Amino acid sequence: MKKIINYCVISILLGVFSATLHAQTHSSYAKVDTTHILIGDHLKLQLSLTTDFQTKALFPLLTDTCIQGFEIIKQNSIQSDTHENQINFHQDIILTSFDSGVYTIPSFQFYNSDSVLLSQTSPIQITVHTLAVDTASSLIKGIKPPLKAPITLKEILYYLSISLLVIASVALIVFLFLRIRKKKPILPKAKEKPALPAHVIALQALEELRLKRLWQQGEIKAYYSELTDILRMYLENRWNIKAMEMVSFEIINALKQINTEENLINKIQYTLSHADMVKFAKGQPISDENQLSFDYVVLFVNETKLLTEESTENTKEK
Repeated sequence: MKKIINYCVISILLGVFSATLHAQTHSSYAKVDTTHILIGDHLKLQLSLTTDFQTKALFPLLTDTCIQGFEIIKQNSIQSDTHENQINFHQDIILTSFDSGVYTIPSFQFYNSDSVLLSQTSPIQITVHTLAVDTASSLIKGIKPPLKAPITLKEILYYLSISLLVIASVALIVFLFLRIRKKKPILPKAKEKPALPAHVIALQALEELRLKRLWQQGEIKAYYSELTDILRMYLENRWNIKAMEMVSFEIINALKQINTEENLINKIQYTLSHADMVKFAKGQPISDENQLSFDYVVLFVNETKLLTEESTENTKEK
């Protein structure tokens, strides 16, 4: 019997000690920077909760209806500080009041994620004062009527620009209506720039490629890729041969079908074979071969270019 009594006493003491220890791990307070303010002044309210790291505490959600007589101007974000085995959460709230009187900031409760009350703050009494008005003072006068401000240059320019914009919009609408009514194009057709002859485009591209000095800088693959693209584009512009979609032997066959001189075909075949060797077999032609491939394409363009009427007349005059 005595053992049972001792066991009960120890259990009660442990429970009390545990509850006391648990209560000490959670503390909170609410404080203000002053308890007396004038109507319209700001009042700073700070909420604070100190707890352990394991507790998932929930801060109270404040709205204007939570604190009677006050309006919430601003709520700062919740900040946290750590100290030893505890963490402190605190938040600043800016309040104001537009009615005089004595108001009470209520107690705020802090719960954990399981809705268990951890701690609560004490209520705070705030007095809101009005401004004292001396009715006998000569400084108090009747309300003056609104003053008429003179029109400034900025205002004149503003209304003038609006008027010009409206006039321009009306003129544009009338212009479009008349053009559509007369079945005329809204915008005049731009004169098409005459296309350059195929050989001029090719020779310009070849000159740009020469100035890049790609193979001299070791960029052999890029050099042959641009060189053969220029050749293919020339064939398309000159004879409508879809050379950009053809492989080398197809290009040679196409040249044979348009009765190209065999000497020129051999030169183009030389250039294409070197390009294929570089692109597919990682070949490294010598400098003379690189230059010769370029010269063969230039020669081919000059020998097969389509003479225009102007160039033909110039040749006859000479």
